[in-house]
Amino acid sequence: MPKGIQKRVAVEGKETLTRNRYSVRGNPVQHIAFIKVHKAASTTMENIFLRYGYEHDLVFALPRKKDRGGIKFLTKQNILPIPKNKHIDIFCTHVRYVKEDFHDMLPGDAVYIGIVREPFSQFESSIRFLRQKVVVDIPVKNPVWEYLAHNEKYMKHGGDRIPTTYNFMSYDFGFPIELFWKTDFNAMQDYLLKLNEEFDIVLIMEHLDESIVLMRRLLNWDLRFVLYGKLNAKKSLDSRLKFGPNEEKLYQNWAKLDYALYYFFLQKHKERIQNQPPDFFEELAYFRETRMKYDHFCSGLLAGNISKSQLSFEGSAWNKPFIISKENCEKLYIHDVTFINILKRRHLQS
Repeated sequence: MPKGIQKRVAVEGKETLTRNRYSVRGNPVQHIAFIKVHKAASTTMENIFLRYGYEHDLVFALPRKKDRGGIKFLTKQNILPIPKNKHIDIFCTHVRYVKEDFHDMLPGDAVYIGIVREPFSQFESSIRFLRQKVVVDIPVKNPVWEYLAHNEKYMKHGGDRIPTTYNFMSYDFGFPIELFWKTDFNAMQDYLLKLNEEFDIVLIMEHLDESIVLMRRLLNWDLRFVLYGKLNAKKSLDSRLKFGPNEEKLYQNWAKLDYALYYFFLQKHKERIQNQPPDFFEELAYFRETRMKYDHFCSGLLAGNISKSQLSFEGSAWNKPFIISKENCEKLYIHDVTFINILKRRHLQS
C-alpha cells in the first residue's frame, strides 16, 4: 500500500492499520458535458457518466432516434423532450461539438470534459474496430498503405464533406470546416486556445488513470463513481491490415489537425500533473489497486467463476466504504446502446 494511504495506530498494545479519514468535501458536480470522441476510450468514459447519472436519477440528453448512440448536433430536435420543470444534467453521447449548442442546452455551471488519443493509434483502432470498407475492401496485400499513399483515389466523405478516416477527433471537437482542407497553423492554434478556454479538462487515453483521478478531483466525486471496466476492446486482427512506421509517416501527412489537437492537450495534461499536490500519486496508486480489485471481482462473478454475490470495499481519503453487487457489475460492462435504451425507458416514464 502506498505511503500515506494507511497509518498505524496502537490498540491495546497491538499495531493495526487504518485508512486515512475521508476528505472529499463540498458538493459534487452534477452538470456535465462530455465530448465522446470516436475510438478514444470514450465508451469507457461514457459508462462512468451513465452509471453516475443513473444512480443519482439525473436527466440525460438522449438521442431521439431509436437505438442510436449519438446525434449530429445537440439541439432540441435531436433529443428526447426534457421533462417539465427539469433541465439536462448530463450529455455524454457522440456529437460534433458546437459551443453555442451546448451553452443553449446545458446549465451555465456545466463542467466540460473531452478526451483525445494518439492519432495513429486512434486511426488503427477505427479501421480495425469499425471495419471501414473504404480501406478494408481495397483488393491489395496492404490496403492501409494503399489507401494512405493514394488518398485522392480512395478518400470518402462524411458530414460536412469531412474525410471519414482521419482528423476524426478534430471533427468531434468542432474544428472549423475550412481547416480540414487548408493548413493554417495560426488558425489551428487559435481554435486550440479557444477549446482550452471552453473545456475544464481534456483526458488523455494513454494516461487514462491519471486523467480520471484529475477528473474525480475536478468533479468532487467519491472515488467509487469513477472506477471503470474496459469496453469496446479490439476485435480479432485482420492480417491484411498493417500499421507500421511507413503507414504512420503517411498518416501524419493527412492528420495534421488531430496531431495538433493531441499534442496540445497532452502538454496541458503534463502541466496539470506537475501542479498536483503530493497525495495525487497516493490516490492514483489506490485508484489502480481498487479498480483492479473491482474489475477482477466483476469479471469473475459474471463469468460464474466466483460464488460470492457481493464485495465490500473499505473507506479511504477518497471514498466512503461501499459494496458492489451483481447489478453493479452488469452496469460496469453493459453495452452503451443497451444502457441508453434503459435510460430512455426511464426518461419517458418520468
